[in-house]
Amino acid sequence: MKQRGINRIVVAVWDFDAGKMFFQKLLGADFAPENDDGEAASFGVRVAMAWDAGIELVSPLPGVHSSIRDDMEKTGEGIKGVVFAVPDVDHAMEEGKSLGMESYYFLDYSKQQIDDKCQGRFDTYKEYFISADGPLNTTVLLGEFINRS
Repeated sequence: MKQRGINRIVVAVWDFDAGKMFFQKLLGADFAPENDDGEAASFGVRVAMAWDAGIELVSPLPGVHSSIRDDMEKTGEGIKGVVFAVPDVDHAMEEGKSLGMESYYFLDYSKQQIDDKCQGRFDTYKEYFISADGPLNTTVLLGEFINRS
């Protein structure tokens, strides 16, 4: 089944472990193990997903420059992005381009990456990362997430 609508929000915190505990207590969020293969580190952040609560928790790595760190130094902790699930992410990105949006990063996970990073939850996992102006005015991710049958 293909999802549509808000898949999750991206929340940035300074203290990663305290952030996880906060959402575990508040929402009963169950965070998947961190992906430590270097992909998140290449953005200068730690990342953990709570699929059941719709949260992607990010925290800047100590001593590493990143766009998340820059944003948090200006605006503090909080919601930094929204991930929208769409039935056809390539088509949605083409429509986004017609609205003046450009992607700065693209994910298209292999089956093995889905198993490793997403605990095998999906058959397809593709995302476009976009810095959006206009009515969105935040980081937006367009994703195609086809659930395992």
